[in-house]
Amino acid sequence: MKKAVIIGGRGKVGSYLAPMLLAEGYEVTSVSRGPGGPFVKNPGWESVKRLELNRDQGDFGKKIAALEADAVVDMICFEKAGMAALCAALKGHAGQYLVCGSAWMHGSSGAVPVREEEGRDPLEEYGIQKSLMDYEIQRLYREENFPGTAVHPGHIVCPGDEPINPQGFKGLSAFEKLKGGEELTLPNFGMETLHHVHASDVAGVFLAAIKAGKKAYGEGFHAASERAVTLRGYAREAAGWYGKEAKLRFLPFDEWAKTVKPGEPEQTLTHILHSPSCSMEKARALLGFSPKYSSYEAIRDCLASFGL
Repeated sequence: MKKAVIIGGRGKVGSYLAPMLLAEGYEVTSVSRGPGGPFVKNPGWESVKRLELNRDQGDFGKKIAALEADAVVDMICFEKAGMAALCAALKGHAGQYLVCGSAWMHGSSGAVPVREEEGRDPLEEYGIQKSLMDYEIQRLYREENFPGTAVHPGHIVCPGDEPINPQGFKGLSAFEKLKGGEELTLPNFGMETLHHVHASDVAGVFLAAIKAGKKAYGEGFHAASERAVTLRGYAREAAGWYGKEAKLRFLPFDEWAKTVKPGEPEQTLTHILHSPSCSMEKARALLGFSPKYSSYEAIRDCLASFGL
């Protein structure tokens, strides 16, 4: 029987990926630092093996390598050095290594939708490391024939996890205002973008890359919905879900920041500075993958879990 290991398997993406792999005939092991079930309960999880390991342990790589998996999916790596160390341990002990990157590797894009190889101007250390991880995956395959693949999600949403809202920060307050017919204030002109993706579609890209085998080695793939949304368009669409017409007001960012709670402006600023809009053409062409959820469908599935 084929074996798959998901490091961070209890998270949002792993909650969907583990059952997908089981359905493909894999024996699945979820690796995490402690006990507990998946973020989203999906059928099949009772058949997933559990292994408690701390990534900070010096023998972490050796213990993952000892599982001799056909596919190792790494959902919780955030820096090139840690990824490189695990890849070194996995050489000759894993059929394929797949790591979760981020659309943040692009920074602010010049032309959109941005393709995987474009727009590499990350804005912060998180994005810098995700970009370096993607380049390392390419180098390892090119120079050492290491079978690695990177998957770069947009804003992941799923039931039970509050989505990034039309004001650009995580939370339900904007939806509650729109549902109540209240005025909603947006920063600037509301033309910056967000690019959501349902966690099951992120899992779908990972699965497609595993099934593609060698075609995915040394490659990075976006995982997002087909189209990004503007804050303005998002607010209008969301108001329509509740049978309302959005009442919108626009303010320069510094003025707008005074209308929301502490910590929220910082989230929004990060999101609108990036304004992601990612092409899914490469995943479609090389992996045969197209997302099942639009941005709005993914968000509505999430909101339904909160009674919205």
